[in-house]
Amino acid sequence: MYFRSLNSIKYKIIRFIESNYLINLLIYNNIRFFKFLLPHEKDFYGMLLLCKNNKDNIILDIGASLGISSLGFRQLGFRNIIYAFEPNFYLFNKHLKRLAKKNNNIFIKNIALGNSNSFKTLYMPYYKSKCIHYFCSFDKKYLINSIKITFPSILKNIIIKKKIIKCRRYDDLKLKGIPHFIKIDTEGYDEFVLKGLKKTINKYKPIFLVEYNKEYYNNVKKILKGYVPYFYDVAKNKMIKIPKLINKEKIARTTKSNYLSVRNIYFIPFNKKIN
Repeated sequence: MYFRSLNSIKYKIIRFIESNYLINLLIYNNIRFFKFLLPHEKDFYGMLLLCKNNKDNIILDIGASLGISSLGFRQLGFRNIIYAFEPNFYLFNKHLKRLAKKNNNIFIKNIALGNSNSFKTLYMPYYKSKCIHYFCSFDKKYLINSIKITFPSILKNIIIKKKIIKCRRYDDLKLKGIPHFIKIDTEGYDEFVLKGLKKTINKYKPIFLVEYNKEYYNNVKKILKGYVPYFYDVAKNKMIKIPKLINKEKIARTTKSNYLSVRNIYFIPFNKKIN
């Protein structure tokens, strides 16, 4: 109970940090000095009920950003091999290279994953010469809407730059190891990532943790039709099956009245036993 109370306070602090783009950039860009904030998503604790901690079962961190999720997995005690995918060249060179150098068995890939082997346009928002990297997206409309929801006061002063990015289907990469757990946070591109994972899904039935987006949730569910959606209840330390009608106050990317709302959905194979 004491641990859960501390966690409740911790994640309210994290949501406050994320409510200000300058504080967000300052803390998260230097997360190696603030490891007590890891994992930065409370939903990650659900992994302890579902995932095996061994090198034979690899973890995919798709949309790795600064490497904050991979560091969170390590903070939870997982020593699995991690493949971290991040198309943003700035984040890859400045943050992920350092992450891989200082952490064993984290392998980084400067590519996007999607449903085709091609090149895509990545849209990157800048405000006062600073890249707000956590909003970078292949979907310009999605990017603008995300900023509008989170930081409406700066939207009119945002400058959007473009970068051509290499995109690959995961199924074609032929990486070593069996994917056991896959985290996807690609700012509106999740369903395309999943389409490039079809062979992997059919063969290995990995567990997924996908950022919740109400616009694309049903599309993701259709692709993962052999899976059951759950969310992790931090207060009860258990997985809760998600009903067809979603509680918009409890499960949402952002909600002002609930600082502990669920932001990530677990998709678990229907025959998977949950602890």
